[in-house]
Amino acid sequence: MELTIDPPSLVADLGFLVRWDLANADHEAILIVALRREATERHFDPEVISYWRTGSNGRGRRTAVAFGTRERFGVPYSWGPIEIVDRLGVTNTFVSFGGTLTVVQADPDTFVATFRSDAPILRRGGHSQRYDDIAAEITAFFGRVLVPIDFRPGAEHLVALASPLARYAAFLRFDSRRLASAELVRGAYGPDARLVRREAERLQRADPAAWNEGARLLEELGLA
Repeated sequence: MELTIDPPSLVADLGFLVRWDLANADHEAILIVALRREATERHFDPEVISYWRTGSNGRGRRTAVAFGTRERFGVPYSWGPIEIVDRLGVTNTFVSFGGTLTVVQADPDTFVATFRSDAPILRRGGHSQRYDDIAAEITAFFGRVLVPIDFRPGAEHLVALASPLARYAAFLRFDSRRLASAELVRGAYGPDARLVRREAERLQRADPAAWNEGARLLEELGLA
């Protein structure tokens, strides 16, 4: 079930907002960013959003959205970081497994970009926000995925074809094994270990197909 929201109204007095960071049966994860003609100087004022898309050749490419970008509705974005930058070059960063992006002109002076995903969209730190639980572990996992992408032909296209939930399942499976491997690893994770276990159990129950697709993805990437 998707709860009805009005993204422009939620950032009427904000630069950006993570409406939900973890998706569940009731709603997607949602990040909303306001791009204004002029900075308000009342809060963090985004000027540019940088994120990743998959091109027709199956390879990722960095893409940007700014004030005046043409409207787009439900276009796919890919896995990796989402960065919002203000006029001073200050950045707030998020990490995502991919989803859809909608950009609308809310009024003559404001465009609103909304990232949605049925996998998490997590805060990765910056000027105006904290770190979310497991954001660092997800970023480290993406770093591990880059190794087969660099050395295995077709690996990047394989990851691009997977659904956001399958990529998330691959992460949860990979990190669940690491947590089970040693007490030292569990100690390093701290409270994040409980969230990994809880999310693994939830996804396995809620979407067994995505859970199994994550296993196949790890196997084909050589990370199993």
